[in-house]
Amino acid sequence: MPRPVKKMLDEWSKTKSVSLASEICRELVQEKEEFVIYSDELIADVVAWGREKKLDDPKAQLNKVIEEIGEVAHEVTRERYKTDEMADGIGDTLVTIIILADIVGLDPMECLFMAYNTIKNRKGHTENGTFIKEQ
Repeated sequence: MPRPVKKMLDEWSKTKSVSLASEICRELVQEKEEFVIYSDELIADVVAWGREKKLDDPKAQLNKVIEEIGEVAHEVTRERYKTDEMADGIGDTLVTIIILADIVGLDPMECLFMAYNTIKNRKGHTENGTFIKEQ
């Protein structure tokens, strides 16, 4: 069984071993590949579930997205962040958005990729916890 990457990194910081660095890289690549496969399967499962339940009305699905965001807002306004309720609200929000993307014929990962590529080099500053982009 492979050693946890954190322990390997701790050891590498002391030894600076090239072979250990190589092992760490292989482990990280393996973890990333497994995560991507798992993520793709999970999204496919959510899409299949939505289709099985005959969720096909974008307006009704948008209402579900808003409902779930409301649950997240409820937890945030009460400053209850690391709770099962917050995790459930965020998870349910992601599920409803994935299903909405499918209903309207979009791939949710492509939407995320496009959005990230739009913002990743955006310039601006943060005020009161909110990012303000440069004009």
